[in-house]
Amino acid sequence: MGVLKIVNTTAEQIRALLEKLFKDAGYTVPELLEYIEKLEKDQDLMAETIKKMKLESIRKASASTGMNTRLKDALRE
Repeated sequence: MGVLKIVNTTAEQIRALLEKLFKDAGYTVPELLEYIEKLEKDQDLMAETIKKMKLESIRKASASTGMNTRLKDALRE
């Protein structure tokens, strides 16, 4: 029996391995599959939230940089 390297394993591969494990064991645990699906949805939502936050941070940084430049120009005059 080999060691499962989860780091580079896709969700589909994990599901296939889990289905094989269920088949070999002779029973399934539907709650486990539901929990995995929930974790995947949560991960997708978190990734989208992080992406939005990064974009907002870039926008704010750009706006403040532009404002500082205008302020500096006004002070020079």
